[in-house]
Amino acid sequence: MNKLLLMFFDVCRLRMAPQDLPTSRFLLVASLATYAALALLLAWIQMTPGKAVIAAVFDTLLMALLSYVLLWARLMPQRWPQTCTALAGSGILLQVVALPITLWQKQFGPEDPMALIPSLLVLVVLFWNLVVVGHILRHALSTNLGVGAVLATVYMYVSLSVMKVLFFSAA
Repeated sequence: MNKLLLMFFDVCRLRMAPQDLPTSRFLLVASLATYAALALLLAWIQMTPGKAVIAAVFDTLLMALLSYVLLWARLMPQRWPQTCTALAGSGILLQVVALPITLWQKQFGPEDPMALIPSLLVLVVLFWNLVVVGHILRHALSTNLGVGAVLATVYMYVSLSVMKVLFFSAA
């Protein structure tokens, strides 16, 4: 287990690529399940439990689906298990970092100047997530980091936009 966490950590440090991870259905499912569980914890901080479950499942499925569609469009669907495992595994580590920061941020009101520190840290984690996803997509699609970063940005924009419409719109 420690070796696996170190591999995911190396993906986050841009030292390993998705193709360096083992191809394992069990690892894929375990990574996706853990990613979804942590996504649930993060969502639960900001919304009702029912919405949090739907948001976590949606986030996980969207990550898996969009990564598959990208690889399918490039005629590389055989790379999906390792790519999706890398996305989920790196996402797990970044969510573990984001969880205490989000809890800290939630302690402050929107007008409290002390909210600036955790808000800036959330932005740092968000930016690092973009870099990591760009790195993974670069390798998965056999392209350069610029294209990977653009695709990561589009993915994050789509994901956040859909989440905002579904879960944070004024009713």
